[in-house]
Amino acid sequence: MLDGFRNEPPSRTPSLVATLFGDVVESHDREIWLGSITALLEPLGVNERLVRTAIYRLAKDDFVESTKVGRRSYYRLTDSARKKVGAYDRLIYYPSEKRWDGDWILVFTGTQGIKAKQRARLRKELTWLGYGIIAPNVYGHPTAPISQTQAMLARIGVTSEVVVMRARNYDPMYGLGTKGMVRQCFKLEELEKQYSAFIKHYRALARAMQNPRHIEQAQPEHCFILRIMLIHHYRRILLKDPKLPPELLPDNWLGKQAQDLCAAIYRPLEPISEQHILALCENQAGPFRQISSSFSQRFAAWD
Repeated sequence: MLDGFRNEPPSRTPSLVATLFGDVVESHDREIWLGSITALLEPLGVNERLVRTAIYRLAKDDFVESTKVGRRSYYRLTDSARKKVGAYDRLIYYPSEKRWDGDWILVFTGTQGIKAKQRARLRKELTWLGYGIIAPNVYGHPTAPISQTQAMLARIGVTSEVVVMRARNYDPMYGLGTKGMVRQCFKLEELEKQYSAFIKHYRALARAMQNPRHIEQAQPEHCFILRIMLIHHYRRILLKDPKLPPELLPDNWLGKQAQDLCAAIYRPLEPISEQHILALCENQAGPFRQISSSFSQRFAAWD
C-alpha cells in the first residue's frame, strides 16, 4: 500500500500538502514550519524541493500564506482557504445532517457583464460547492449552502451579474422527476466507482484495525503515513462529491460506506500518529502542542 502511494506522480504533491494542512496543521495552532512539512512527508518520497514547489503553487492559488522569522518560513491557511477547509472538515469527519425541503437552488450565470476569467472561476467554485449543470449557464443543487454561494459570488465580483433563486417542481406527476434530475446533473455512477475502489483498497486495513494487538505494535511514523494516505485519498473523492441529501442518493450509497470505513481506520490511528506529529513539528511558538479540543471529536460519532 505504501509503495503504491510513493509511486504516484509528484504533480500531486500540492494536493497532499493541502491534505496535511487540513488534517494536521489546522488542529495544531494552524501554523507549521516549512522544515516540519518536509520531515513529515519525506517517508512518502516527497523531498524538500517538491515541498517548496508545492507550497509555492498553493501560495499562488491563495491557499497558504507565510511569515518569515530569521531564516525560517512558517505557513498557515489563508482566511478564504480556511473557510473551504472548514467546510470539508465537517464533510470528512462528521455524519451528514442534510435534510431536503423539496426546493432546488438555481444559479443563472448567462447574464452579460461576466468576464471570461470570472466565468471560469465561477464554474470552478460552483462545482466545488456541489452544483450540477442543469442547462447552459444554469447550475442547480438541492441543498447548497446559500451563505457560501453568496460569499463566493462576492469574492469573484459577480453578485450583480448572477441570479440566485429557489425553485420547486411544479407538479411531480409531469416532466423529469427529481431522481431523474439528479442522474442528469450529477455523475454519480463515476463517483460510486471511485468510492468502490477506495473501499476495496482500505478494507483489509480496516479489518486489521479491529485487532488490538496490531494497534499496540504499530509505529507512530507508520500510523501517521497510513492516516495521511487515508484522508488524502478520501478527500480527493469527496472533492468531486456533490454532497446530495440522503433521500436523493441511490439505495446503499457507497459514499456512506466509504465514510464508515474511513472512521473505522482513522480513530485507532489518530492517537498513535499524534506521537509522530508532536515529535517532528514546530511553529513560531515552538513544538506543536496537543490537538486542539475543537478537533478532538473527529469521527467521534462512530465510537
